[in-house]
Amino acid sequence: MEYDRNTGLDEKEEITMMELKASIGLLLLAGLLGRSKGNLRSLWKTSPLESPIFKATISKSRFDKIMSCLRFDDKRTREERKQADKFAAIREIWSDFQDKLKTCYTPGLDLAVDEQLLGYRGKCPFRQFIPKKPDKYGLKFWLCVDAESYYVLNAFPYIGRQPGQEKQKHIGESVVLELLKPFYDSNRNVTMDNFFTSVPLAKNLQTKNLTLIGTLRKNKSEIPMEFLSNKSREVGSSLFGFEDNLTLVSFVPKQNKAVLLLSSKHHDNQVDNKTGKPIIVLDYNKTKGAVDTVDQMCHKYTAKNPEWNRNKRYQRRLFLEELGLSLVTSLLDFRSKTSKFLHKDIQNALAIVGHPITRRNSQESNEDSEQGKRKRCSM
Repeated sequence: MEYDRNTGLDEKEEITMMELKASIGLLLLAGLLGRSKGNLRSLWKTSPLESPIFKATISKSRFDKIMSCLRFDDKRTREERKQADKFAAIREIWSDFQDKLKTCYTPGLDLAVDEQLLGYRGKCPFRQFIPKKPDKYGLKFWLCVDAESYYVLNAFPYIGRQPGQEKQKHIGESVVLELLKPFYDSNRNVTMDNFFTSVPLAKNLQTKNLTLIGTLRKNKSEIPMEFLSNKSREVGSSLFGFEDNLTLVSFVPKQNKAVLLLSSKHHDNQVDNKTGKPIIVLDYNKTKGAVDTVDQMCHKYTAKNPEWNRNKRYQRRLFLEELGLSLVTSLLDFRSKTSKFLHKDIQNALAIVGHPITRRNSQESNEDSEQGKRKRCSM
């Protein structure tokens, strides 16, 4: 990747992937030191209070040049594109990210669709406030996740109405159809909550060879009165309804409460003998929490490996520290083995972080010195 004079680098000077990863790692480590919002240049000062990892990894001037070149889009045309797309500043790289999600993994037969709130309190026109979420303030994303591995298969942000766009209707249905486009005609099943589930959506997905299991809101006009909660219904009882290859079940988990589920995958009234619950309810419970697990993994980093530093209360800090160090290690190793003329302060910093300058053996040094020494002319 080459840059011209306008970017701050020489025309033929390249930023290597090793340098880019190391720069991102240093940003993570700066955040751990509480310096992410201050002047990053001070981290290269020679002071007992500063970490030597910055000086050892990369020069301050090189880091500044890399930071000045980092862009997610063409800033010169950003304002023009924002007139039609609120997400214009990051749309290109997000689209590339979406494509990678789809091509790098083949999901199982069960998918899950739900929303996720990524905590963010900065200035953003489509920032959301959801009091029931742990972060409360943040950016809302719609996610399609593999129900078994919790791999995110597709995702896009909720940005409200685009400039000039009419008021949106049936948002839940349009979100599901957009997320599932890569999986049309794959005979998979998708689980969702009552924000998305509807009879028209289930029928629409059937035409695309996809089935649906989801909870239903009680205010849907297509629900018969007999399926709603009432005091006369027995706890643990189930009521089934069938129409157009769709199954509606009303299960009573406790007195005066009924849970409604719609399924285009099930076509009978099977009930589990041990729990007394309909098979539709059990299948829903198996797959409904995939997006919640993804959210937990984003917050705690250890959901996939709960034994990692299990007894420590600062797991997030340890994770960021390990991630930052892993990103800078390659450049530290490269610098310690290939750099011949480094300032003594840098050499000391490399030694402190465990990457001392590699010295060649004495025989190689003597040969080099003999080859470079001027000799008297024998003639």
